[in-house]
This record gives sequence, C-alpha cells and structure tokens, in this order.
Amino acid sequence: MELFRSHCYSIYYNSLWSRYKVATMNRLKVCHNDILKRLLGLPRWCSSSLAFARNGVNNLDVIRRHSVFSLRSRVELSTNSIITSVRQSSAYVVDLYKQRWLGLLFVQNVG
Repeated sequence: MELFRSHCYSIYYNSLWSRYKVATMNRLKVCHNDILKRLLGLPRWCSSSLAFARNGVNNLDVIRRHSVFSLRSRVELSTNSIITSVRQSSAYVVDLYKQRWLGLLFVQNVG
C-alpha cells in the first residue's frame, strides 16, 4: 500500500485540471483502480470501492478533492501580494478553475 500511496497519490497539478472530457477522467479512474487491483493480485472485475476501503487508501476522487482543497486553502490564505491581487480581481471570482474547485469540493446529490 505504501508503493500505491507514494506513486499513485502524487498526481501533480491535478488541482489545476480544468479542461478535460468526462471520458478522459473516467479512463484515468479505471487505470487508477486497475493499478490497485494488480498490486493486490485481485481480478479486474472485483469491486474497486471495496479494495480501496479494505486497504485504507483513497480513490482518485478523494485524492483530487484533497489536492483542490489544499491549493484553494493556500490561495485564500496567502499574503503574497501577487496572489492577493489575483484573488481580489473579478477574474478570480468567475474563473473556470474556481468553478471546477467548487464543483469538486461540493458534490451535490441528485435524485
């Protein structure tokens, strides 16, 4: 599990991903799930959710939410003059990244 955490949690800059197709993200999730199953010697058809839960590791959605929350928190709390200036601009308020962040952090239950 340490191998999985060290190599599959470090998806650099994933908190800045904003232009991707749903199909692309789904393929990435399948690859992420398959890596865990292969490391555990499980067949591809077994439950990914169960494998993640039983082994105490985060799935890709949790990793991305954590990355987004961490970056957003650092941006919001930064005292750097450049970051503060951007954060206070009208562009930041309607920015695509911020919309994606909120979409990832606040998942709405439909139905």
